[in-house]
Amino acid sequence: MIDIGYMSQQKIWEREYENKNLVGGDKPALSFRVFCKWLKKERKKNDLISSPGFAFQNVRVLDLGSGEGKNALYLAERGATVMGIEIAKNAIAHAQQKAQEKSRELKVAGGSIEYTYGSIGKKFDVADNAMDLILDVTSSNSLNQTQRAIYLEESHRVLKDGGYMFVRALCKDSDQNAKQLIIDHPGPEPDTYILPDIEITERVFTEKDITDLYSTYFNIIKLEKEFHYTKIGDRSYKRAFWVMYLQKK
Repeated sequence: MIDIGYMSQQKIWEREYENKNLVGGDKPALSFRVFCKWLKKERKKNDLISSPGFAFQNVRVLDLGSGEGKNALYLAERGATVMGIEIAKNAIAHAQQKAQEKSRELKVAGGSIEYTYGSIGKKFDVADNAMDLILDVTSSNSLNQTQRAIYLEESHRVLKDGGYMFVRALCKDSDQNAKQLIIDHPGPEPDTYILPDIEITERVFTEKDITDLYSTYFNIIKLEKEFHYTKIGDRSYKRAFWVMYLQKK
């Protein structure tokens, strides 16, 4: 049976990767790079780094909503073995091309990347306790409540005991634009809106909502707010994000 909603989401995101209203850039977000530095220190403290130049060797990473692969490539160049899950096939094609262009560097580092087509709101084709690190860099915002429950359960299942998860999610607190979008372009569930013209549905979270959601499965090591400007069409919008460092309970 064909999942019409799933196919619709695929088309919306493939169009987004063509137009690049929200996605774009080859450099990982600063907050993600800061997290990687923090994790490198944690690994060094626990004597898990065998090569200072390739601090993420032997780290198995699941990149949820891997897009065009900038975060996966960043870690693979430092020795990680990365699996990316992405719903937009054109994004996967671009990511695979970039990985091929960097194949020599990845071989030297001992890193690798494998991309899989699929939704992060469905069961992951990954074994239990298989991953050391999971990334969700502004990828789960478009999931509905049912999909988000699966995403959380699956992230907990595939992450090894004591493993880490990095999450950047949309913040409702301090984001007047998001609050207005909820009024002007309401989505199908609470605290959701549909971006006009782009048609992407996004969920924003209060501090209580996001803390309650993730603390069921993870210990929250760090939770902070950050701000960025996003240009859509001719207008720039100030957007608020939550940045979280999580560890599996």
